[in-house]
Amino acid sequence: MSYSIVVRDAALYAGLVVPKVHPSFKVSNSELIEFLKDRLTDRDDAGDGPLHTVYVPDSAGNWTALIAREFDRPELAPVGDLLVRVPRGLYARFVPNGDYHDPVEDVWAQVDDATMSGEIARAFREEIEVWHGRESVELFVSISADS
Repeated sequence: MSYSIVVRDAALYAGLVVPKVHPSFKVSNSELIEFLKDRLTDRDDAGDGPLHTVYVPDSAGNWTALIAREFDRPELAPVGDLLVRVPRGLYARFVPNGDYHDPVEDVWAQVDDATMSGEIARAFREEIEVWHGRESVELFVSISADS
């Protein structure tokens, strides 16, 4: 397991929503998420740069997944997309280390290991997968400052 602790600046994301999920490789690899990634890739107004899956918690402990692109300003986002602003925060950054064939399963397994061993304390705020193509992913898991 390898990860780094990073500070991510605030960012604005716009995209398509999947409500009531729990962040995990099973959600990330689901047919619905893959369909939405394809939908964003195929649209003319999708923007450029990597795709993101932004997991946003609510006060009741539910999560919403936003399959999105990052935008500099709200007016640049496609009309009809949901907008989410993720504040600046402290994250553990995970990249695949080759323990699993599937890169997204690899990073989520590392998160589970780091959490269970007490190496990181998840803050359960926004968590972000950054997709640089189909086989390259980074996972940013929000952590408390005590990690």
